[in-house]
Amino acid sequence: MRHRLPVSGPLDLEVTFTCGQAFRWRRENGVWSGIVDGAEVRVLGLEDGALTLETVGDVLPEAGYLRRYFRLDENPEEHLEEARELLAIPGFVPLLGLRLLRQDPWETLASFICSAAANIGKISANVEAVSSGHGASISRSNRRAFPGPLAVARARESDLRRAGVGFRAPYLLGTARYLAEDPDSFWNRLRAAPLDEAREELTSLPGVGPKIADCVLLFGLDRLEAYPVDRWIRRATRELMARPKARDDELARWAVRLGPGRGYLQQVLFHLRRTSGPFPSMAALRRRSSG
Repeated sequence: MRHRLPVSGPLDLEVTFTCGQAFRWRRENGVWSGIVDGAEVRVLGLEDGALTLETVGDVLPEAGYLRRYFRLDENPEEHLEEARELLAIPGFVPLLGLRLLRQDPWETLASFICSAAANIGKISANVEAVSSGHGASISRSNRRAFPGPLAVARARESDLRRAGVGFRAPYLLGTARYLAEDPDSFWNRLRAAPLDEAREELTSLPGVGPKIADCVLLFGLDRLEAYPVDRWIRRATRELMARPKARDDELARWAVRLGPGRGYLQQVLFHLRRTSGPFPSMAALRRRSSG
């Protein structure tokens, strides 16, 4: 089925799909192919303020679901209301076409468990291999859906290791077995819980530390107040604070000043810092903005 969906604000597909938030999108013959809600979604083009998509599979996501997934009704610039100084960082403005995808929380959790000590390319390969070995087939597609927690819970650790998950295999297996019985109630509870409580529950799962927990909250549970801290965000935020030895908990508290959409800003900062040089301090950015 083909959809032509109107887009509010800027949209950069390349940055959105390669910035490290999702791992099932890849370019095939000039077309972006991803797996969304158990179907293959092919992005055919962006023209005249509209995104053209083609969906393939037995059960296809509706247009409204796809609009929500891509956040097409939102203008990313809205998240800058309390942090306009960031616009003065060289290279920041062109990245405002990045869209924070609304992903499935289980796939997000499993993908980031696979992410320990791995780069984006390796994570993508691992997630694709787990899908190929344990996910459901998709009609008229050569790709497979990501397996649910029950399917992963039934896998052998040796199979997950062969898929490239390596030493993370027992963590993925243990978390899948914990969630297999009733994943929906688990996710619904975390959506409604205060952020600190939701993070604490996630970090009780095998192989889940604060960074993975915050990635799940942000990318999988739509908690835009989450601010995942990895080595790139640690560098970026310390530079903005002008505090080179600030602890991770201090970074997260400082980031509150960026406003309720700081999770979106975090992803822009992450991608920019990973692909460019050090940032000026916020004090220096304020001077540039007012000059």
